[in-house]
Amino acid sequence: MTALPGSLDATTLVVDLPGGSSLADLLPALEPSAVWLLRGEGLIGLGAAAHIRARGAERFAELAQWHAQHLAPLAETSTLPASLVGIPGAGPVALTSITYSSASAADSHLILPELILGSAEGKAWITAVLRVPAWDEDLEETDEPVAQTDDGAAQVLSPRRLDALLAKHGLQLNAGRLSLIGPGQPAAGKRDGRTAEDSSRPATSLIQGSHSEQHYLRAVRAAVDAIEHRRLEKLVLARDVVVAADAPLPTGPLLASLAADYADCWTYLAGDVLGATPEMLVKIRGQDLSARVLAGTVDGRAGLQRARTLLLEDPKQRDEHRLAAQSLLDQLAPVAHQLHAQDPPAVLELPNVFHLSTDVTGRLTAETPALLVAERAHPTAAICGTPTATAAELISTLEGLDRGAFSGPVGWIDAQGNADFGIALRGGIIQEQGTQVRLYAGCGIVAGSVPEEELAETWAKMRPMLGALGVLPPLT
Repeated sequence: MTALPGSLDATTLVVDLPGGSSLADLLPALEPSAVWLLRGEGLIGLGAAAHIRARGAERFAELAQWHAQHLAPLAETSTLPASLVGIPGAGPVALTSITYSSASAADSHLILPELILGSAEGKAWITAVLRVPAWDEDLEETDEPVAQTDDGAAQVLSPRRLDALLAKHGLQLNAGRLSLIGPGQPAAGKRDGRTAEDSSRPATSLIQGSHSEQHYLRAVRAAVDAIEHRRLEKLVLARDVVVAADAPLPTGPLLASLAADYADCWTYLAGDVLGATPEMLVKIRGQDLSARVLAGTVDGRAGLQRARTLLLEDPKQRDEHRLAAQSLLDQLAPVAHQLHAQDPPAVLELPNVFHLSTDVTGRLTAETPALLVAERAHPTAAICGTPTATAAELISTLEGLDRGAFSGPVGWIDAQGNADFGIALRGGIIQEQGTQVRLYAGCGIVAGSVPEEELAETWAKMRPMLGALGVLPPLT
């Protein structure tokens, strides 16, 4: 393999996971730097070969430039094993979280893990990413030849260096089988995401966030008044609460709990944001594009039949959803064609809530970098409002929050330009050296919205994170 001097290099190996287990089963024993999992499959990042931060209006462009200069070349220089060719996310991949607002004081992140565990389409693999100068020195010291994997890909990482990297993260590789070091092996097929480690998690408590519940009720009333005076059609207002712990919270077990309880959501970690989102902002596979729009919500305690009636027959719910779906179509139109939106919308059932859901498909019209496609799609009416400019101005006035990465794009992009970008919902921001998680939830306010009902909806949307953190929400 030809390496670029002063750049990054990568080696990918096909591996077997412990019998019957998934990537999610490994999480309780790991300290991940980045995660993207759906139904137990996806990506777990460990450590960081590179960690890029950006702020302001050019944050998408800056991260896209780094991808083009440093990650995209690995598609040519780091050969994949034959059995992984064509699998999106295989090989070197960066995970990202981008702030909702360009005015945020928080960083947007692009993380290239030094060790990536991947699983998709019945295959599992590990990818080790290293800096070329360090590899050159290592090769000179050990005088080890370039090896070949079983299906023909070049393995430029020496076995000794690979073993050391795996051991650094509590893993080992024996005869092609990946496992945890020591007695703590994953429990194959476990469904509850709980392990013995859960009993030693720090004690947690719920405290008030930036503002009181009364502040949120007043903000909703102000939004309804603005809508009635035809300043806008929809406004999404968020609020926050804080879960405080008496010691740093271990993210591995927390994410494992989310992945088990919300298996049909994308469990994510990137930068300082983590959660389990049900909403895909945009998925890119070559020139193919897809998305899932969620808007219109009923508490999961209503039951499926009642929820279907409330969502499909209530004009308020249908209008809120229509605005969100149309906003995504409008924003993607300059970079995509053959756009098609599911009609009528479906009802998506999750453990905590029901949503109206519309799937969107299309084709990219040009070689637009994936991160810039995500910029084009963000923000939709589902997280901001309609019209967008008016809604954004009112959000800054009424919310009184810096959302940080909450409701911004979160996901991954590989060296070939394939990408998943979800919306960072049903999650929170890790703060205070890991001893606090600031949880956020937002609701779409339209004509006829009732402030007390919107407040109750925020608690329903926080339920996934509150449950994973061992905190009971107040009765609503």
